Amino acid sequence: MNLMRYKWLFMAIFLFDIAASLAAWAIFGLNEGIDFTGGTVIRYPLTAEQYARVNSGAIKRLLESGELSGLRLKPGPPQPYSHRDVTTGEEIYGLIVKTRALKGWSEQRAILAALNEYFGGEVSRERLQISMVDPAIGRETVRNAFLAVLLASVLVLIYIAFRFEFKSGVAGVVALVHDVLVVIGVFALLHKEITSAIIAALLTIIGYSINDTIVVFDRIRENLRNRRKGQSFDELVNESILQTMRRSLNTAATTVLAILVLYVVGAESIKEFCLALIVGLTSGTYSSIFIASPIWAIWKGWEERRHLAGRAAVATK
Repeated sequence: MNLMRYKWLFMAIFLFDIAASLAAWAIFGLNEGIDFTGGTVIRYPLTAEQYARVNSGAIKRLLESGELSGLRLKPGPPQPYSHRDVTTGEEIYGLIVKTRALKGWSEQRAILAALNEYFGGEVSRERLQISMVDPAIGRETVRNAFLAVLLASVLVLIYIAFRFEFKSGVAGVVALVHDVLVVIGVFALLHKEITSAIIAALLTIIGYSINDTIVVFDRIRENLRNRRKGQSFDELVNESILQTMRRSLNTAATTVLAILVLYVVGAESIKEFCLALIVGLTSGTYSSIFIASPIWAIWKGWEERRHLAGRAAVATK
């Protein structure tokens, strides 16, 4: 099987992914969480009966109507959650409501009154949790998140360039940029919330994807030592990809399946983290095989052709 026959098709898919992700980002924007924008998080405790009656759309409309409309709370979709207390074994239910930064107890009380009326009961102040994130801290979180992803990419470039060569380092980082942008594009398209957990998922994806890329690059380097006379770099890369593809696909499949199970049956609070991993690891497996290696092959092949053309020109003089 000659996969490198389709290297320009792989490049076209790569460019389409980048363009589509950037377009989704530009058109729909990012749904930045309170971690980045600042705001108030209310964890409203529920009974099992109340939890069964949760309608996130109805609660969001409630918080935007009546007297609350004048407060301009800008609530996100309320998120129901449930988990089992590891110490008591009791099933705990609740609702997470995120709004802009509330000004004092009066605005908090207005939201709680609306929720009490919706669920038909008075909430216990002992179980109620209200936390706030200052907008300045949110801006610092955005900056730190960007620097974390940038630093990880630079370190990856340095490591691969040192272990292999600069061209392969650039190819590896380009593949990582593809993976990060695909996740961001999917989250923008689905209007999923970007939180600190998603940044952690992106860093996990970078580490996982570059590991897959290095497996292929390592096989390319080994095959270079025993390169047959007249064998083109495209042929060598194709041989290396075929030798490592089964390992890469099996590893990715088992990992993604495990995360998919968590996404389906896990707690609501980890679903977006799992979604980011599923999209990123799938994209990372594709980019390691069909983006990083072909980019290195295209660059290396162009360099070899230029070298041969230079030698031919010298020979004819």
